[in-house]
Amino acid sequence: MENKSLKALLEGDINPLGKILNGLAFIRMELGEGSWVGLYLYDPESDVLRLGPFQGTPACEEIAPGKGVVGVCYKTKKPMYVPDVSVFPGYICCDASAKSEYVCPLYQDGSLVGVFDVDSPELDGLKGKEDYLKECAELLSALPFPSVE
Repeated sequence: MENKSLKALLEGDINPLGKILNGLAFIRMELGEGSWVGLYLYDPESDVLRLGPFQGTPACEEIAPGKGVVGVCYKTKKPMYVPDVSVFPGYICCDASAKSEYVCPLYQDGSLVGVFDVDSPELDGLKGKEDYLKECAELLSALPFPSVE
């Protein structure tokens, strides 16, 4: 998978929220209809990760740092690939169709601001796509995120 098309889609400084939504829709289209792609953005006042822009089925609106795949990614500041979410300790099930998950911390100006989250309806469904998804997260991080307060 290559990010040339995503880069082109995210160029320019008009309507950053529209660009984020289109970027997430593009990534979801590349991965397949059953996938879920979105952002969880950290709210320091309430110490939670709040659901931000996404494409897919309805999702959990808040996740505590250290909880579930998203929260552990935020706490450890490391990308993670979970080929089978059913064996992840403390997994938070927002969508019963999710079978595997990839998460990557999001940084802006050197600060950790959230987590890029991707779910697949297939066991080990994101295998071999980790580098592509990490680059997607980096491209999205270049855009200003909406406030989650």
